[in-house]
Amino acid sequence: MKRYTAGGYLPASFLDWDGHVSAVVFTSGCNFRCPWCHNSELVLQQTDPIELNIIIDDICRRINFLDGVVLTGGEPCLWDGLFDFLRMMKELKISVKLDTNGSMPDILGKVLEEGLADNVAMDVKAPLNKVALKRVTGVDVDPEKIKRSIDIIKRSVPAYEFRTTFIDGLLTIEDMNEIRKELGDDAHWIIQVFRPVNCLDPSYCAFPAADAEKLREKFLGIKVRG
Repeated sequence: MKRYTAGGYLPASFLDWDGHVSAVVFTSGCNFRCPWCHNSELVLQQTDPIELNIIIDDICRRINFLDGVVLTGGEPCLWDGLFDFLRMMKELKISVKLDTNGSMPDILGKVLEEGLADNVAMDVKAPLNKVALKRVTGVDVDPEKIKRSIDIIKRSVPAYEFRTTFIDGLLTIEDMNEIRKELGDDAHWIIQVFRPVNCLDPSYCAFPAADAEKLREKFLGIKVRG
């Protein structure tokens, strides 16, 4: 395998994949600039790179204690090591959860076509129109690519979730209802509660945290995480 680097590594996590003890590999770099993002160092590629072979050696050493590996970011679909790493995990027969923003459906489709991910978590940032997506992500986003990724995931992956982080001031309850409708009232949709910590735009650290209980009242039957 070629020499690749990752943006970060967490040897064991109980939080990143429900019901799994997982190693977490972070890729560096993202094509979105969500002002509220709490992984600002990864987005801006400001973390110290870690040799991927060191990470793989550690995963192999502890493979009997792990339920899986989470590949997150940043945006993993931008990573040049994506396919080599995922194929290596498949050779090791270890389950993989992939986190993505859904902006690169061709790459996502190839990953799933090759059976390289057992679970996909896709962030659906805003209602699927250019104005809303730019407001929340800070960049121009093609809604059709996001829609394609949603369709690919629903059709191709054994287990998945769609996640929307609610930030009061960027999204409204009406926006959230629109997202729910656009996802076809999918039972795999999860609302995440914004926490004003380590935000890409420091001014968002002064924003109030979202009220999880109020969100649960507004969205009965929808899991609210946080």
